[in-house]
Amino acid sequence: MASISLKLRNSTKGNPKIYLHFNYGRKKQLRYSTGYEVTSQSNWDALRQRVKNVTSEPRSQFINSQLSELVTFSERLLDDFERQNQVISNRIVKSKLDEFTKRKSVKNKKSLLEFYAWFIEYYSQNPLPKTKKPLSPNTVRPYKTALQKLKEFCNAYYKVDFQDITLGFYDDFLKHLQDKGYSNNYIGNQIKLLKAIMNYAYERDLHKNLEYKKKNFSKLSENVDAIYLTDKELAAIHDLNLKGSLHNRARDLFLIGAYTGLRVSDFNRLKPENIKKNNKGDKYIDITPRKTGKTVLIPIKRKLQEIFDKYDGKPPKGMSEQHINNALKEIAQLAKLNSTFTIEKTVGGKKLKTEYKKWELVTNHTARRSFCTNAYKAGLSTIDIMAISGHKSEAVFFKYIKITPSERLERLKQHPFFN
Repeated sequence: MASISLKLRNSTKGNPKIYLHFNYGRKKQLRYSTGYEVTSQSNWDALRQRVKNVTSEPRSQFINSQLSELVTFSERLLDDFERQNQVISNRIVKSKLDEFTKRKSVKNKKSLLEFYAWFIEYYSQNPLPKTKKPLSPNTVRPYKTALQKLKEFCNAYYKVDFQDITLGFYDDFLKHLQDKGYSNNYIGNQIKLLKAIMNYAYERDLHKNLEYKKKNFSKLSENVDAIYLTDKELAAIHDLNLKGSLHNRARDLFLIGAYTGLRVSDFNRLKPENIKKNNKGDKYIDITPRKTGKTVLIPIKRKLQEIFDKYDGKPPKGMSEQHINNALKEIAQLAKLNSTFTIEKTVGGKKLKTEYKKWELVTNHTARRSFCTNAYKAGLSTIDIMAISGHKSEAVFFKYIKITPSERLERLKQHPFFN
């Protein structure tokens, strides 16, 4: 049953302290320090829940007056919650009591930019409430970039705080980023991260601005064609006779991704202990991807085993993602991936078409996209591929893989239904 009461709590350091007990349901209670105390437990009237008016308590009248105001406010707050059928939590109640007693915490004084910076620093070391894991380095980098872009906007136009994140700001920020020549997907990522920061700040009662939740305050996105490498193209890279250990290792790490579907952050950290063998003697990879946190088991195909055999049956040592990307351009060019590929995307608010040689577009992520697309073309079920790739829905999966209508036709022709 909901109730408000005052109780004394003995302290190992100093005098007994007076606490407000805010009960709002079965086993739901906030114990809140009033900031007042009594010189001894005998000076507390437990029935009246007030300090006794005795000579050893010269401030009793003032303290009781403050306690009465706090209780009255708490009872009114509880009544408001019940009448409006609002969700109650210790965090919400404490925030309201802090406002009343003028004891706002230091974090509540943070501005948007200060909170943004605090969020990045704090959650790069501590687990997020939702995922129970700290932000990965690959996630921290985009947050830092997004914060820098917001600071640049503030310096160029006007300073913003939580209450300034409105549809008007949204229009100004988009124009600023478009004028800088950024693509729609890049701009969309800035909006997505800003909305995430606003959400985290809202959960902490740092603001009450919900403009960013409006439909028109949306993340820009467009489906930009991205390449994948066919089995034949991967074989050409696999069979290259490369000079130099770094190029060899970059090529092998890339192919591990193409044969397993692992992200670069995962295939770059494979260890001998990730290679297991079942009771039939079949080898497989056992790894928990950093992004999903769900263990996956991946069969080791022959070409993948050939790579491990080059390193005494172990995965090659990881290397800088940027070094792999730089080496891949040269490797793909040596493999004669010279077909022309046209990329169409919105840059600076304008649609642009740019032609590339395929080798120019090969990156670490091409490996994972190649695995998913080639596995689908080979007839593996989407559920089995998604179990490895971590895609949460088939709709997202089919946007991710790159397969032409004619390639899909060939796959359908192999199905017994059409025989």
